[in-house]
Amino acid sequence: MENEYELLVKVKRAAICRHPDYELWKGLRPPVKDGWAEADYPFILGHEFCGEVVEMGSKVKEVFPDVKVGDRICEWTWCEGFAEYVKIDVRRIATIAPLPDNVSDEEGAVLELAGGSTIFFAWSIVRPLDRVLILGCGPAGICFIQHAKNFGAEAVVATEIYKNRIELAKKVGADAVYDASSYDPEELGRLIAREWGPIDVVIDTAGASEAVFTGVEALKPGGSFYIFAHVSEALKVPYFKVATKVSHFGPPRIFPDRERMKKLMRLAVRWVSEGKLNLKDMITHHFPLEKIEDALRFNWEHPEECVKVAIDVA
Repeated sequence: MENEYELLVKVKRAAICRHPDYELWKGLRPPVKDGWAEADYPFILGHEFCGEVVEMGSKVKEVFPDVKVGDRICEWTWCEGFAEYVKIDVRRIATIAPLPDNVSDEEGAVLELAGGSTIFFAWSIVRPLDRVLILGCGPAGICFIQHAKNFGAEAVVATEIYKNRIELAKKVGADAVYDASSYDPEELGRLIAREWGPIDVVIDTAGASEAVFTGVEALKPGGSFYIFAHVSEALKVPYFKVATKVSHFGPPRIFPDRERMKKLMRLAVRWVSEGKLNLKDMITHHFPLEKIEDALRFNWEHPEECVKVAIDVA
């Protein structure tokens, strides 16, 4: 390898991240790569992927000592996965992790989301016995429901508007899932607080104004509202209630250092390996790499049918 810190990875599977991949494809947001730094066109999409290390620079082990040629790896924050091969500069990626034999390529691709959401969750100050509300049961919401359970939450409730995702959320362990399309947003928040007690932590994966109103209404005074969603448009926010009721509103203030990211990514891999983090059931559709545009379009237009679309590369 010309770059001593590079890996050459043969991509096995990739997965579509609904909002970013579609909007990048359509030119609706600036292109990004290398840890989500802004980049220029042309560029290759695909930040959720896994593959086999086929070549490795001489200094890679200075950064990731447990990675070797022949390993299948997952990653967090690298783009260009919608391709047969990708080069990764290990100095510029947040983290990578080897995959055990009982973790499939499909799960390895989705571990980008699962690992990143584990890192996010660990820094969202969710404590054992907290009551947690997850807004939205797409792939991120499905991960966060399971993270909350694995971190010892007393109750994990969720909201969603699509029936397929409501059923999946129940399957992975949500104590209750409310069909948000059947309620006024603030009424739903009050109902959740009555039935489960005021919520300690809200995690928003929906990115919709209605969900924000529900979450703020359900939250206890001094509770935390964390935003994981990719928000494309300006949201309406109950400003006065946020200002007087919520102790934190937004992403986590501080993300962990790189060494802790590495450990948390490996924790997510272990949970998948041990059956504590179900990623298989969110993968509802497969497309070959040569049909990537069809896959992006289908994933965007049919959330009522699909949860996660996998891209078969090798």
